[in-house]
Amino acid sequence: MPHRILSEVKLPDFKDRPKKEGDILRTAEDLFMQFGYNKVTVEEICREANVSKVTFYKYFSNKLALLETYLEERLRVGMETFHRISNADANLQEKMQAMVAMKQSAVSKFSPVFLNSIQGDDEDVMVLMAKWSEMSVGAMRQFFSTAQDRGEIHPDYNIEFLLHVWNVLGTDARSKEAADIYDGDWLKLSTDFMNFLCFGTTGPPLEA
Repeated sequence: MPHRILSEVKLPDFKDRPKKEGDILRTAEDLFMQFGYNKVTVEEICREANVSKVTFYKYFSNKLALLETYLEERLRVGMETFHRISNADANLQEKMQAMVAMKQSAVSKFSPVFLNSIQGDDEDVMVLMAKWSEMSVGAMRQFFSTAQDRGEIHPDYNIEFLLHVWNVLGTDARSKEAADIYDGDWLKLSTDFMNFLCFGTTGPPLEA
């Protein structure tokens, strides 16, 4: 299965939104990736997007609401890729490899500066990330359950336990301690995380 192609996560272009709203989202994305979420102000976004603050607040109640809209759109395109893999004509091992590639593709489109800025101690941002994680866990529950029904996951495994491990390790992978271990290399961290969850300590199968 050409999992690298199947797993490519596209960036949203926001062209389906009103022009000014799309301009704000694209500008915010550029600034967030350069300087981090916490270092960018609404005033800077408005100036770079060439919109007034009145226009900004027509679409977003504050900067956090803008971040939430942006992350929801990134999650949407990511879930499209996830479902494409889940429904592919492939075995579990191939799908797991594709999911690792999907994670690599998604993380590579976030800058380390931005990722560090949303992994901090801001409680409001932490709530957003928890919401993202909850949706991811729900999707994995369905994926694991379907694989178990097909006989690809051992019937004795408790799906909720697998999800618990997924969630606990996923939460730890987003911690400052994990980032420090990898010296801020989020791509390597996410790849190791996915490979460990999918294949255990033996790692992914070597490609022929």
